[in-house]
Amino acid sequence: MVKKIEQPYITKQISYMDYFYNPEYGDDRICKCGHPYHRHFDSYDNMKAVGCKYCMCYHFKERI
Repeated sequence: MVKKIEQPYITKQISYMDYFYNPEYGDDRICKCGHPYHRHFDSYDNMKAVGCKYCMCYHFKERI
């Protein structure tokens, strides 16, 4: 009988996307919530998309 060698961890691969500030997009663009583009990112967390700091808007959608 061949003994199977066990590994110390069970691994699981998880795929996800992170969204970050694009300095080329333009800070003067206004979201549907009424706040500027740059207000939807956290300057203390590598400019990660966190949603608007002034309201409950999570995704920036430009007002047309």
